[in-house]
Amino acid sequence: MSLQQLVKLLALGGLAVASLPWGSSALIASKPDSTATDGQRYFPRGILHASWQTFSAKGFTRPVTGVVYRGIPTPTCGMPLGGLDTGCIDLEPNGMWGYSTIFNHLGRPHHAGPPRVVCNEPMAALAVGGETYLLATDARGKLPRPVENPTGVFPPTDYTPIYFDTDLKNIEFAKSIDYFGHYPIADVEFDLPAPVSVGLRAWSPVLPGDAEASMMPGAVFEFSIRNTSGAPQSGTLAFNFPGFGPLGEGVEIRQRELSTTAPADRASLSGIETSTTANGTPLEMSYVLAASGEGPVRTGGTLGVDSAAWNKIAQDLPPSDPKSSGSSLAVDFQLKPGETIARRIILAWYAPLWNAGGMPDVPGTRSFRHMYARHYPSAADAARQLAEQSDELLQRVIAWQEAVYGDQRIPGWLADCLINNLHLIAETSVWGQSEGPLSAFSQQLGLFALNECPRGCPQLECIPCSFYGNMPIVYFFPEAALSTLHGYKQYQFPDGRPPWIFGGVTAGEEANKAPYDLAAPDQGYQSVLNAACYVVMLDRYWQRTGDVAVLKEFYPSIKRANDFSMNLRPKYGLSQVMAMPEPGTDGGGLGDTEWFEAPEPGWKGYVTHAGGVRMAQIQIMRRMAEAVGDLEYVAKCDLWLNAGKEVLEDKLWNGNYYLNFNDPDNQLTSDLIFGYQLDGEWICDVHGVPGVFPKPRIDATLQTIRRANVALSQSGATNYANPDGTPAKVGGYGTYGYFPPELMMLAMTYMYEDQKELGAELLRRCLENIVCQWGYAWDAPNTIRGDMDTGQRHFGADYYQNMMLWFAPAALAGQDMTAPTKPGGLVYNILEASRKAP
Repeated sequence: MSLQQLVKLLALGGLAVASLPWGSSALIASKPDSTATDGQRYFPRGILHASWQTFSAKGFTRPVTGVVYRGIPTPTCGMPLGGLDTGCIDLEPNGMWGYSTIFNHLGRPHHAGPPRVVCNEPMAALAVGGETYLLATDARGKLPRPVENPTGVFPPTDYTPIYFDTDLKNIEFAKSIDYFGHYPIADVEFDLPAPVSVGLRAWSPVLPGDAEASMMPGAVFEFSIRNTSGAPQSGTLAFNFPGFGPLGEGVEIRQRELSTTAPADRASLSGIETSTTANGTPLEMSYVLAASGEGPVRTGGTLGVDSAAWNKIAQDLPPSDPKSSGSSLAVDFQLKPGETIARRIILAWYAPLWNAGGMPDVPGTRSFRHMYARHYPSAADAARQLAEQSDELLQRVIAWQEAVYGDQRIPGWLADCLINNLHLIAETSVWGQSEGPLSAFSQQLGLFALNECPRGCPQLECIPCSFYGNMPIVYFFPEAALSTLHGYKQYQFPDGRPPWIFGGVTAGEEANKAPYDLAAPDQGYQSVLNAACYVVMLDRYWQRTGDVAVLKEFYPSIKRANDFSMNLRPKYGLSQVMAMPEPGTDGGGLGDTEWFEAPEPGWKGYVTHAGGVRMAQIQIMRRMAEAVGDLEYVAKCDLWLNAGKEVLEDKLWNGNYYLNFNDPDNQLTSDLIFGYQLDGEWICDVHGVPGVFPKPRIDATLQTIRRANVALSQSGATNYANPDGTPAKVGGYGTYGYFPPELMMLAMTYMYEDQKELGAELLRRCLENIVCQWGYAWDAPNTIRGDMDTGQRHFGADYYQNMMLWFAPAALAGQDMTAPTKPGGLVYNILEASRKAP
């Protein structure tokens, strides 16, 4: 391809659409120094920083597309290590340990204390040639975020990372770190002023289609140590782990040496097991830190941020401290000139009970047992399995990632984002066993849930969040998705409404506000779209699995939810399908609202956005009724659909787009252009049911949104615009604000409506802003700043709504969500590759 072809741009409504082949990763790719691999590097030197590039990676049979970070912008959080229900620990891009939830410091409202534990200790160091080199570029720690910060934009919080100096001095640091995360693998290359070079591959066994393996609570750290000099070198690799974190008073720590042997040398373990003396409470926890393979191993207490201790790792490690749960491990090595060796370290953990209060020591709240504890009854057991199976498990992880990287139907930048998008499962998932408060649930399935925003809005299974983000669970762990559906059915209220949450901070009842309570269903503060979310999520599972028995089991529940939803404004009759509930129905300080909680201009009377979603709900409900033979309900659905179409045409169409709302009771209208008014059409497209908006109206509306909302944003599309296309000075989320998951839906709507290039470019620039511009690759935002057009995050971290991205491969192909599951489809290929080692 010529340069002219490569950078050919189509100016469409202020959006520059690059005419690129799907396999391209950037407009102009840098050429990495592929010759300077130092023998066993995990990826080449010289890859352009903070941009999508295509390059070789160790163990992969074809080039991969990814982002290598080296400097500014730096990721606001490192890639997490951990999997399904296990919690996770972040490996920061500067070589420090970051946030950790592996011992059930899961999350709580920031006003109640630090929302999560931040470890703020270095991970490892190398002693060679009489010098000690920390495998970190600096010793900066970071403060827990968010904090309260009234800015005039809703909500009033600040997530900007704030760093501090841990005072670790008088030690050599790495000159730089090249950091390439492709969850669940982090490949890291350290540039040291030393006669050896070091690389690290850290990973956890997350395997789509294999829930049990994905629940293995542990991580592998493979260090590649290479003698780049012409002389023999001997030295020491030391690994530091900070331990359990804050536990409260009266908790005792015990440690013991751990040594196991196995037929394969690499499966033997030598290290230390650390545990609390607690039993049967959330303070029961343990971990194993061990080297796997040949060579003597030394263990000791935590190295922390003590430079004197780090500088002595070649001679000895600090003694264990009964008041500290941290530990360290050291392995010595010898290298011939030009030789490379690998040293593998295993970290496994076990903390079987989590506290509904979000922290292990919160008093007065109940506890739940992790599902992973059923399969891995101790840290030692998990460590042994991880050591014995590590080669096969890693091959399977690489195999499923190759299925994504190698799919020529998706661009390289999307492949990278799809892979890393799955880190949200580790950040937000819990899976409770059927005991105690969950005894009513299936012994086999228990109850699975995702937490909306553990550090900002901690609550389990907020129903619109799962509408946005549960598709990867449905695709890759359908048994977990089914257990969640059982939760919605079990917790359904007598009037038919589904629960707003299973428990958490926005509950209306004080008793239901614990952020990680899995048995505190609450009605919440909005009702207009909750049934739509329930209907949509059941349909995803049914369409994905083809399990008609599940549809028949859930049909009475889903029908009651639908009837509740369609009787929230009785005086509007059938046309209430397009209306907000009767004023005063909802509370919670936001008035009558929907999942787009816009306090200004608000939602009144007949509404296009919520109405369109509800029309899609009825289309799906109609298909379900037809499948179970409920023809009377099919006819009822037709009446709702016809009434809704009349409202759309007679009360909401404005010539070039749909009104935001039309309130005939109070003779009020809002003619602001809402950028996401066609969400209901996207639901129909992705679920494979007939659309609810007329095609000519869709085309005109999309043209208007492109001219106005898209043109006003450098990275997405503004929530609102004035009718003339100028910025709308709205309160709440602000003039330039938008939600990335909503932007994804809009981009896919363009794809489905025969504007694939425009939709793909709209999606790409949103993801580029998140991943490359601001470094939120493993810190997914909820809203983008609204007071100015910078693309910076305003609210939210680890928002699993962003798993909406997994609908994009189907949309790019113009197919519904089931197409990728068919033979040859992306999801099918991932599951096949994950299932068997190459």
